[in-house]
Amino acid sequence: MGKPGVWSWDRVNPGTAALLEMPRFGADENVLDLGCGTGVIGAIAGLLMPQGHATLVDSNLVAATCARRTLEENGVTNAEVRLGDGVEELDPASFDLVLCHLPRGRDVQRELIRGGAHVLRPGGRFYFVASTHVGVKGVVAYARELFGRCGVVRQKKGYHVAMTVQPEGMELPPLHAGYVTHRVVIDGIETTLVSKPGVFAWDRLDEGTARLIDSMTVSAGDRVLDLGCGTGLAGLAAARRVPNGAIVLVDTDLRAVRSARYTLEANSVANADVRLSDGVSQVISQRPFDVVITNPPFHQGREVDYDVAQQFVRGSQRVLRPGGRLFLVANRFIGYDDLIRRTFGNVDTAYAGSGYHVLTARA
Repeated sequence: MGKPGVWSWDRVNPGTAALLEMPRFGADENVLDLGCGTGVIGAIAGLLMPQGHATLVDSNLVAATCARRTLEENGVTNAEVRLGDGVEELDPASFDLVLCHLPRGRDVQRELIRGGAHVLRPGGRFYFVASTHVGVKGVVAYARELFGRCGVVRQKKGYHVAMTVQPEGMELPPLHAGYVTHRVVIDGIETTLVSKPGVFAWDRLDEGTARLIDSMTVSAGDRVLDLGCGTGLAGLAAARRVPNGAIVLVDTDLRAVRSARYTLEANSVANADVRLSDGVSQVISQRPFDVVITNPPFHQGREVDYDVAQQFVRGSQRVLRPGGRLFLVANRFIGYDDLIRRTFGNVDTAYAGSGYHVLTARA
């Protein structure tokens, strides 16, 4: 069971398939699917070890929902899904087997490797897979350094599956939240950004968001929605401009929501609220918004995927009051004009540069 916005939501990725070919599942083992996505790995583990138990973890609300549906649809009763950032709230040395399809990003990969080491019992096995495009050789070397040994056990369609074993007496690596502080300038004001690897543009004000901030128009008393807020910088800018307004920031990822909250707190912004939400699901029943601002994602892995942006545009139309305004930033090569025109009946350009354009429409 999948939904656009979750990685490999409509098929089994070749790397995931390769990973599932490798481990032997003991009938009564305790297995962790770390970064579960749609839940395919955890579901297979549950089915192959009827007396065992599988725990599936993901930081994305939509992924966790899909994983629960996957378990239900396949009749897997010896498994549970947790929404969490890595291995937080999991007991040390509590799993016999950890399985993980590593995403891109060296810092995120290393955090997951350390997490696997933290929750494996001595003698427990850790299988992970990664594409050759995301630095699998480097992560295998890092795991070898941490565990003492690690080797590639399978290669398939550009993916490498690696395995390591938790040695006796291994000193567990420290776990930390990983949120760090950077300084950026927004509307001429030095601003504190608090975030961590794994969140889009976690250490900077990206150009798309900067163009969105420059182009959006908010007025006194406006109720503003930052849809897919990431680190929360666009919502923060809106809150500063309308101190008597109300700003709501939403994102599907737990790490992004925490980043946005920490960033707002660090800058003493009091008129903004951050919520974990699948698109507009957590605000659809509330008072309509005057403005929606969004920098929608269009990548899933290495592929271009416009489905989430389509959900954002349609969701914006549902939550805006009549006359309310949408501001959407995108790369110039992405033609959202027709989508917005079909949804709103109108579209205009608030900004057009060489790399980005900001499109706007009225409900």
